[in-house]
Amino acid sequence: MSEEKKAQTKAERGEKRRQDEQKDRLTMAVYTVVAVVVLAAAVALMFWRSGVLQRGMTALDLNGTKYTAADLQFVYNNLYSNYANQYYFDPSTSVKKQVYNSESGQSWYDFLVEETVNALTEQASLAAMAASEGYTLSADAQAQMNSTLSQLNTSWISGGYSSRDAFIQANMGPYMSYDRLVELLNQQYLASDYAAAKLDNITHSDADYEACYAENADELDTIVYTQFTFQALVPTTDEQGNTLEMTDAEKSAKLEELKQEQKSLAEELKAKLEAGTDAAALEEEYSDKLYNSSISRHTTGSNAQYSTYGDWLLDSARKSGDITLSENDTGSAFYYYVALYEDRMRDEEPTHNVRHLLVRAGAANSTETPTQEQYDEAEEKANSLLEEWKSGEANEETFSSLVTTKSDDTGSRSSGGLISNITSTSSYVEAFRNWAIDPVRKEGDTGLVKTEYGWHIMYYVSTNDPIWRQSVTSKLSDQDYEQLTADAVQGWTITRGTGINFIEA
Repeated sequence: MSEEKKAQTKAERGEKRRQDEQKDRLTMAVYTVVAVVVLAAAVALMFWRSGVLQRGMTALDLNGTKYTAADLQFVYNNLYSNYANQYYFDPSTSVKKQVYNSESGQSWYDFLVEETVNALTEQASLAAMAASEGYTLSADAQAQMNSTLSQLNTSWISGGYSSRDAFIQANMGPYMSYDRLVELLNQQYLASDYAAAKLDNITHSDADYEACYAENADELDTIVYTQFTFQALVPTTDEQGNTLEMTDAEKSAKLEELKQEQKSLAEELKAKLEAGTDAAALEEEYSDKLYNSSISRHTTGSNAQYSTYGDWLLDSARKSGDITLSENDTGSAFYYYVALYEDRMRDEEPTHNVRHLLVRAGAANSTETPTQEQYDEAEEKANSLLEEWKSGEANEETFSSLVTTKSDDTGSRSSGGLISNITSTSSYVEAFRNWAIDPVRKEGDTGLVKTEYGWHIMYYVSTNDPIWRQSVTSKLSDQDYEQLTADAVQGWTITRGTGINFIEA
């Protein structure tokens, strides 16, 4: 080989070696970058899971007082539960993926965060105003606070949690501590108790009531109408309770079939109603086809606006005897409503307060109808308790005390069996409701009422303001509260921090 060729070959080998070395360095650099990124991600994840950011980074600065994401998470979780329990959204799907406002595109998550900020701002400002005036918790509020903490210290056991902290973190945010929770609860109770005390001291004249009603008649008027409801829903089980296996296409086809069937029934009933057939007769004729067994409706205008045909109900041109048919698609089911408009009025019906003590017939958790023997045993016990009460001071206070120790109704026992603002359209058991609203009833009346649950010892407390005035009272109270919170937060600086982005959906 010539010297020239040898030199060329040596040069080529050198170049290849340099290229290989360059590749190695590049590969090493890539691996190093990847390793750094992975390590950084791991550290960030560990840092995130530690809760340092959520507990330390400011999410909301309220006039110099800083609140973290963990603080806001506690308030957020409470709001989430309230809205979820009222079926405002689907709890099985992330609220970040569910639209709250179709016009703005705002998600339920964004709405709940907004509400969280508002709620915490109200609490903090009211608590600050209370402190500035030297206001302290009332005895009742302190008792409620103590009861809440007592339940907190025991409920984790019955709930199957490993510790109190585990219960708190599962229900009130994964980075909430017991001590911080107590601080937030103290603020919450102080704000609420202070606001209630301030509102109790505000009085309104009859002229205020009349002016408020006139200004808000559209939402305070009572709308009376009849509604027949037909539902198209694809069944998931057969008559024997066995699960039905269906493809999406089969479900869709079945739903369309059911929709046509239910719509035809709705149109058929509407035609009969328009022809003059009595609504009660139609209720009986279609009883096995209607989705709701009760067709009579009384609602305020403020609630009517949320109806599928709310605009129709509230139209000023509406007159007695008008009929409409409307449809509502909820996604999983389809509904057809036939509505008969009857009246719109200022509702003068009085409201009623009672207390009751339930003596249950049969076992508390039984789904079976009590036997006559069980009813007789409950009646005998109820009579005995009533006579026991009558042999003492026999007043509302002693009746309330008896309820708290003897009643089988856990829902009202702690309040002395008090049931407030009962009317003819209240959704209580008919016999119970009829006793309470009987026009001959007077304060201090007692009696026994039999229902599907057993025997109720009844105590009539009072006849209250009519429905319209109760509605105005609520409206005025809302306005007074808005003014109070506006005064409390006046002049405050409210700043959102980066930590607000760490509220978990």
